[in-house]
This record gives sequence, structure tokens and C-alpha cells, in this order.
Amino acid sequence: MKNAAHHALSAGYGVPAWYDRVSFTPYWAGVVKDARNKAGGSNAAPGKVIAELTFGFWVDLCSKRNNNNLWVHRKLSAAFPNAAMSRDQIHQRLKVVQALRNRISHHEPVLTSSKTLHAGRSSMLSVPELLEPVEWVCTDTARWIKTRFRYSQAARVLEDVYNLGITL
Repeated sequence: MKNAAHHALSAGYGVPAWYDRVSFTPYWAGVVKDARNKAGGSNAAPGKVIAELTFGFWVDLCSKRNNNNLWVHRKLSAAFPNAAMSRDQIHQRLKVVQALRNRISHHEPVLTSSKTLHAGRSSMLSVPELLEPVEWVCTDTARWIKTRFRYSQAARVLEDVYNLGITL
């Protein structure tokens, strides 16, 4: 997602360092500054800066606050060529994926008895819903993930827990 967003915004702004031209909130401006510093300072290559930006940064780019400036005028929407849904729906799903990612990184329980993964609060995500954002960006990559990673096994574990009536 981040590479697709980077390419879309580079095209939209006409420069690889598009993040230098965006009027970010003070928080996100600080995140970009920190990423640039980690990447080597003021002369850091855009690819290195992009690699240092947090997943939360990319999710926030799809927020309502950025609808006109980035999504519409700068064509961030081009990063999701296969998404037949609104920017808000994309943003909401990405927020749930981010929450799930954070729960996993903090070793919090995510397995449920309802064929879904618990992403926090009342957010649940099925294995196909977890892969769907990848499909929005690139169907070939989504197909590759299905065949190269434990996609089927993960879906089967959730199905087995459900079918066995295990309460989690």
C-alpha cells in the first residue's frame, strides 16, 4: 500500500519527495521529519524516507481530512485501482487492519470463536477481509500472498475453532 500511495502521490505532485509539498498537521509533519532524519537527513532519498514512515501515516493519508487535497486533487485514489468503494470505506478498513497489526505486535489475543480476528474494541476482521486491501492495490500480489503464505491455513484455523464450538 505504501509504495502504491507513494507512486500515486509522486505522480500527483510531479516529484518523488511529494511529502515536502503537503501541508500536514503538526503531528504528521513531525513524523515526516523524523522519517527523513532516520533516512539520512535533508538529502535522504525519497525511497528511504518512505521506508521510514509508519503504517499509521499511510492509513491517515486516506482520512477525511485529506479527501480533497490528496485523495481527489493529487490522485491518491490511484493507489487503490481495484477498490470499488469510497475513500471512507477504505480508510475504515485500513484502520481496522492497523488495529489488528498493533494487537499482534503487542502479543494481544486476536483469535475468536466467530471465524474472525479481534482487532480491538468491537472490530472484527475475517481472513478474506484482511487480504482485501491488498487486492485493492494489486490483485497479483493478493494472489501471490494466498499461495506463498499461510492464508488457507489461517482461514482453516478460524473455521475449525468455530466448527468445534470452542469459546474464546
